[in-house]
Amino acid sequence: MKTNQNPFFAYRSFWKEFDAMKRFARIGVKQFVVFAGNSTNSLGEPYCQYDPVWKWYDTYDFTPFDEQVSDVLRICPDAEILCMIDLNSPLWLARQLHVDSYSAVTLAECSSRWKKITGNYVRAFVDYAERKFGSRIVSYIMMCGKTDEWMDHSGGVESEGKRLAYRAWCGKQGLPEPEDIPGFGKRNHTSHEQDGLKMRDPVTDHEAIQYWRFHSEINADSILEFAAMVRSQVSRPVELGVFYGYILQLEYSTVSLAHLAYEKVESSPDIDFVISPGDYKDRPIGGGSGFMTPNGTVKLHGKDCLYEIDHRTTSANMQLTPYVALSWMDRWKDLDEDRAGLRREFCRTLFHGSHLWWFDMWGKFYEAQENIDVIAKCREIWEKYADRSFAPEAEVALVVDPESALFIGPNAYDRPLMTPVLKALNRLGTPYEVYSLNDLPNIPRRIKFAVFTGVVKLDDRNRAELELFSAGRQFFWNGPAGLTDGKDWCEQSLPGFRFPDFSAVTADILRREALKAGVHFFTESSCPVWYGRGLLSIHCADGGKMKISLPKAAGSAEELFSGRRLAVNGTQFEYEFGKPETALFKLS
Repeated sequence: MKTNQNPFFAYRSFWKEFDAMKRFARIGVKQFVVFAGNSTNSLGEPYCQYDPVWKWYDTYDFTPFDEQVSDVLRICPDAEILCMIDLNSPLWLARQLHVDSYSAVTLAECSSRWKKITGNYVRAFVDYAERKFGSRIVSYIMMCGKTDEWMDHSGGVESEGKRLAYRAWCGKQGLPEPEDIPGFGKRNHTSHEQDGLKMRDPVTDHEAIQYWRFHSEINADSILEFAAMVRSQVSRPVELGVFYGYILQLEYSTVSLAHLAYEKVESSPDIDFVISPGDYKDRPIGGGSGFMTPNGTVKLHGKDCLYEIDHRTTSANMQLTPYVALSWMDRWKDLDEDRAGLRREFCRTLFHGSHLWWFDMWGKFYEAQENIDVIAKCREIWEKYADRSFAPEAEVALVVDPESALFIGPNAYDRPLMTPVLKALNRLGTPYEVYSLNDLPNIPRRIKFAVFTGVVKLDDRNRAELELFSAGRQFFWNGPAGLTDGKDWCEQSLPGFRFPDFSAVTADILRREALKAGVHFFTESSCPVWYGRGLLSIHCADGGKMKISLPKAAGSAEELFSGRRLAVNGTQFEYEFGKPETALFKLS
């Protein structure tokens, strides 16, 4: 239930970063995230520096939650709260039930005791939060699974509860009810290899395909069950969010991590937005980062994204304790990179009508006043231009398919499928959007060039929709494509260009094919570009003078971060980029 048309612009941290919160409040940020955590992170450290509220069965002490909210209101008296609910089991409950929802969320979801006990906690928490702080809370966010992002790391293993749930699910699907779930060998068996990827056969491996579909659906069903529970307890407008649908980031492991049923989650009336951090594999300056879930699909379901900007600035603290550090997380190199990077992530969010929060994780991410000044200017622009209905005026689309992912086996990480094409699209010099195969009938007509990645399964309905969608458009098939109709293994003929070496796809290769479709390019350089509603964003790593081409004539351009005005000669103008720089132009 949307509270207003303006997306959230919020601050979040795991820790008590009061000085940073004050800096954000001083620049006009009024939305803060509160996380009443009961569990520990992947390193065994407490997520939250406040004491847990969940003490024992049906026993709660909400004093630490009161303290969190009071700390926010002390710093920002008119704050609005985005409230996270930690559904993960405290250590005592994981020990009692012999199942840890953090690492094996689908096993927990198939435990009737876990569901009942956790449901009691959720109802008690929301009831208390509504009575005490209801006028302040604009959103509830349900957290569970690995890193509180509903990821399952059980590898699909069985339990008695999961076996019974799987049998019941098969019965509802009109399928034979198996005695057991497929064992490890069957779950991970592959019958084919194509373009270096191991693939499942619709006949030989049908049990694995069927089981892994259930594996994601049971996760989605639990998300929606808890969302409905929260919704039923709140009688006023409030937005419900969840981390889910990371098909663009998780690659093949999306299947085992139970993140494939994102269309089911997004179609629910009880979910308002889905959250993801920026893509971890393209964060350096010159790259484009990006949503982990198909943002176009989210919009077609009438929902929003929330983009978590947790990119490591030069000052970001990665030392959790004297003994525990996250040394693998790379920082931007200096304040110039911080400025260009923070602006880049802000612009991506702005052009997609997305919520955002600046995630201070373990503190010191926004220690430098220079970076606070960057965010202050972003907030000023946000107040003027941010709108949930904002979408890039793209002529390029990436199309992925969660159903096809079931046919791709557990391949090694040295053969990523999504990462190369996302990096290429980020550097294309023109905007793009991401959709799912089921979206074909509803993808906007402005899309001229479609890149299909990992679309292995095409059934009769898909083929009919593809035929209609192909009119006047150019297609690029990246990697294995059209290998099964879901019944047999048979390579299908496909319209467009097929590029088998998906790991070698580049922006130049995509650009060559997109030009055939008449796609407009804003720059000759390989760089991230966003355009729409008279705004144009360009991220440049190397600096220097760049010629910029517009799809229609403009009289002038104002660079909004600096206020600098430039003359436009019809559809072209030049701009001298710093090294590095992200510029945002308002075209007259």
